[in-house]
Amino acid sequence: MTAVKKLSVLLVEASQNDASHTLAKLKQDGYSVKHLRVKDAASLKNALLKGGWDVVLCSLDPSGFCGLEALQLFQTAGSDLPFLFLSHNQSEASIIRAIQAGANGYIFKNGLAFLASAIEHGLREAKIRREQREAHLALEKYQARLHSFISNLPCMAFQLLLESGGMLSFPFASEGGRSLLGFDPLDLKQNSVLFQNILYPNDRNSFHQSMRLSADKLTLWNWEGRVVMAQTGKIKWINMRCTPRKLDNGDVLWEGIMTNISQSKFAGIGLKQSQEQLRELSSHIQDAREQERLKIARDIHDDMGGILTAIKIDTAWLNERLLDQSPALLEKARGIEALVDRCMKTANNILRTLRPSVLDSFGIIAAIEMEAEEFEKRTGISCPINQIDEGMEISPDASIALFRIFQETLTNIMKHAKASEVTVEIANRRKGVDLIISDNGCGLKEVDRQKPRSFGLRGIQERVAHFNGKVVFSSKPGKGTTVEVHIPHLLAQSAGSGALTQQTLF
Repeated sequence: MTAVKKLSVLLVEASQNDASHTLAKLKQDGYSVKHLRVKDAASLKNALLKGGWDVVLCSLDPSGFCGLEALQLFQTAGSDLPFLFLSHNQSEASIIRAIQAGANGYIFKNGLAFLASAIEHGLREAKIRREQREAHLALEKYQARLHSFISNLPCMAFQLLLESGGMLSFPFASEGGRSLLGFDPLDLKQNSVLFQNILYPNDRNSFHQSMRLSADKLTLWNWEGRVVMAQTGKIKWINMRCTPRKLDNGDVLWEGIMTNISQSKFAGIGLKQSQEQLRELSSHIQDAREQERLKIARDIHDDMGGILTAIKIDTAWLNERLLDQSPALLEKARGIEALVDRCMKTANNILRTLRPSVLDSFGIIAAIEMEAEEFEKRTGISCPINQIDEGMEISPDASIALFRIFQETLTNIMKHAKASEVTVEIANRRKGVDLIISDNGCGLKEVDRQKPRSFGLRGIQERVAHFNGKVVFSSKPGKGTTVEVHIPHLLAQSAGSGALTQQTLF
């Protein structure tokens, strides 16, 4: 059984017989019809205002109010309903005139065979028009919201076009360009040279090079550079991030945003300057410490060394005089001599820690070998050294820095590593000095590296940074730790710290 289709019909018809015939045909075609018959302009207008209709069926016969006059009023009302003419006139000219005027269909009253199909077709077209209109309205609302959003962004949204001839232009620039670049967006669109003119001279090459690279490979264009504001001469840092696509004519169009990064950039520059100042201060402190160590070592060597040597000579003289005297006095003198020997040995150890004489006399390799021997004696941990020397000179500053790094690393191994072997490689190569220290201990955890009071590791990093070198800490739990240090030759400047040529007391 075919379902009954409901249909609301606005019928513009002067003839009652024709109206009845039309409604009967609709019922015969399976429609449940709700209708209103109007015979004048005012009634039609009121009916259209109230709405609720599915279709308008209008007589095109000359009697009464109907035909093209009704169609014109219908169109003026802005209605989107299907509008079909019903007529006894079957002339081709009449049909053409009706369709050209804007009717959705033309049905002959004598048969009405195609009335149902014409209505269904009109309803489908009306639905399509309604959906298109709704989609268009939704698009307009979306575009309005998007435009509002873009206009309120603290940046400039833009389209940048690179023509095949090399000409640049801005097909679109948002309102953000006014505050960012100081230009009216319309001016920027009409004259792209305005933007190129405010590029900072030293940054223009990087701008064009990065643009060409993005255009050739169709990759993201991410550029940072400076612009000079035309009105104030103030320098701004900007960042451009945009995605390219190649048009059918070969031109490249980028779409993206341009933001003001001056604050973060200047903050970064300030931070970098602060870091440089801190690094210089750290280097100055290291130099001052080395100078102070050198002074203390000299004082110990010259003053205390001389005094202890004199005491040793005097005690030796007393021992000779007391051989035939009181045994108790002789024993006491020999005890004093032993204490002097212990004191001289302690002083020599302090001197070696403060400033090993072998470093100044024989160089960094000999100093590291001696320090490794002392480490083996103190800890019982094997510490073999492999050296590669290609005949390059090492500056005094670089030598003392490498020696202190070596000392600090051995101290950390002795305190924390629980190692049974340490291997050392020092290679004096063409570009710089490499010092590699490895142990087979328990390893260094990441959390230990990040401890606020890990001054030993930070001291190593600062010493290496002073020479623009590199340091890498490699470690795995249970598999030991490796410290790799590289100090370039050309940047290892000598500070003229001086040398203590002889630091042993006897």
